[in-house]
Amino acid sequence: MMIFFTGKTFAQQACINDKQGIKGAQSQTINNAFEKAKDPLTLDYLASTNGFPNASMAGYCARCASAKPGQVEALTNQIQQVVAEATKTQKIKRSCIEASLQRDVGNTGYTCNGTKKEAFENSGASAPCLNQKVVNFLQFALNKAINCMSTGRDPIDSRFILKKINNETAFNFFVAYSGGVGIGQLTSDPVKEIAGWKKGKTLHEGNAKHILEGVLNSSNPSCAPFAEILKNEDETAPPLPGSPKNYCTWVSPGEGLARNLIYALGYYVYMRDDVIRPAMEKRSPVMAKNNDLLNYFTLVAYGPGGPAQSLAMLRNFRLSDKSNPEDVKTKILKNSGYVNQTEEKMLELLGHLKEEPYSNHDKKGNTCVE
Repeated sequence: MMIFFTGKTFAQQACINDKQGIKGAQSQTINNAFEKAKDPLTLDYLASTNGFPNASMAGYCARCASAKPGQVEALTNQIQQVVAEATKTQKIKRSCIEASLQRDVGNTGYTCNGTKKEAFENSGASAPCLNQKVVNFLQFALNKAINCMSTGRDPIDSRFILKKINNETAFNFFVAYSGGVGIGQLTSDPVKEIAGWKKGKTLHEGNAKHILEGVLNSSNPSCAPFAEILKNEDETAPPLPGSPKNYCTWVSPGEGLARNLIYALGYYVYMRDDVIRPAMEKRSPVMAKNNDLLNYFTLVAYGPGGPAQSLAMLRNFRLSDKSNPEDVKTKILKNSGYVNQTEEKMLELLGHLKEEPYSNHDKKGNTCVE
């Protein structure tokens, strides 16, 4: 049943994450932190919403600032083609982000002033108010990151990213604990795979270093603010999210959110394209072309069993060109608690979005993208 709005004070109505006034979210800490943010992604958002596209960012890439004139011309000629490729992605609707935000995910949240952080219990009346501007920025940042990370590869399926974020944080990008940090619930291992890690003074490269390099070298304007934020991280790995002292690097409005999105989406496409897809192709070239199955097997890798569970399922299910995709999906749901939970939490989102019954179209997430 859809939860209908009941009349509340103006302050409560202004809290997009508490439309019903149930949480009592009144703290302005996150809203105030966002207002103070001066990072490239926030500035890009403010420029676009004021009606002045950030022309200085168009076609920018972190490696191109020192390029020779001939290289700059060649890169400029590629911009339209690159953007055309990246815009095959579907945009996540603001209404679905708002619906997800109605969920109470609890855990500890953090507000950041530089690297200094202040913890709060993100539950009930302690939950911070998220105003319209912050939610607009969330949608802007997420869709821009999906666009950027889809450059030069199969587009990211926005429906699965929506479901994943809804399941893990319900867009409460400021939460962090030992099991995951920020909007993508990052742990240290994915960051090491992408940016590498330092041991002493030596930087060791991860298997997914090309993901970060792709963002830094991209001439897609959607990547520009992210590249500016991450421009030194292929030479100096960022602080790892697993340590509480580093939480602000990954949860602060603006820069922390931007970094978290790129690493979370980057790890997703790495798992999808470099780990799961090759394993599927060995067993069934036909099934490997089924994007839904590919994404479901990739989601499995985020559960307690990690990528090993995904690969074990491929073996145990005896995936072949004769497999029935719906039967395979049913087996995934039966054998992966994480994927099953992701689907259940999608029903919670839909409960804040529309009335029952929910169609398969709704459950797949098609209602939430355009």
